[in-house]
Amino acid sequence: MRPVLFEIGGIQVHSYYVLWTFALCLAVFLTRRRMTELYGVHDDDARVIIALSFAGMLIGARAGSAVEFREIYSAEPWRLLRFWEGGLSAVPAFLGAGAAGIVASWKRGIPVWVTADSAAVPAAFTVALGRWGCFLNGCCGGTAASVPWAVAFSGDPAGVLRHPTQLYYAFGALFIGAALQWTEQTRLSFGGDRRIRGAVLWPLFMVLYALLRIVADPFRAEYGTAGLRGARLILFAVLAAGSLWLAFSLLFRRERKKC
Repeated sequence: MRPVLFEIGGIQVHSYYVLWTFALCLAVFLTRRRMTELYGVHDDDARVIIALSFAGMLIGARAGSAVEFREIYSAEPWRLLRFWEGGLSAVPAFLGAGAAGIVASWKRGIPVWVTADSAAVPAAFTVALGRWGCFLNGCCGGTAASVPWAVAFSGDPAGVLRHPTQLYYAFGALFIGAALQWTEQTRLSFGGDRRIRGAVLWPLFMVLYALLRIVADPFRAEYGTAGLRGARLILFAVLAAGSLWLAFSLLFRRERKKC
């Protein structure tokens, strides 16, 4: 693996930090563009909603990590500010961003489904790119494996190979993003031609991402830890909530006039 991409003047530039930062910046750019160009949201409203959602995502990601690794952070609480070391929990990050996005949308008078579906495709591609940072950093590694695609991580003894669970997440999220984009272009359309006046892409993302994690998480080395046990409960709740939300949109929000 390559946790450090390069050094400048003795300062190490970490691959995890670079890739996740780039992925999040790309998500902000794409979400803002989708809100304004595809869903007709005023740019001022889009910027406020995205900024608050981004803050909620960071708080949720760090809070989830603090719970999962509470022994480490209780002993050294200042490490919560050291984002470049990793320690960002994906599921709480989405929950934090979603909660903040809902509140911000209500405050700005923007339908929640517009914000949600604007952010769905960028969210999937953020995970697909950011998980490569986890892979290069060596965090979120898998259990020992003998499959042909097993990899050796730098922190392990010689000859130990593991499942590249980070890449399972990355390629799974890439597939989810492609599926969401196909659904939007071929089944929903945009603007006044939108066939369903309710959230479809975001609840579909919730369902597919929860299934991805439920299937891939057992290959992680930390699968039996308290943090991932808690994450499993959240994932099943997300799966149920996404399914109900999607069913509601499909059954009751079809061919409604724009709010």
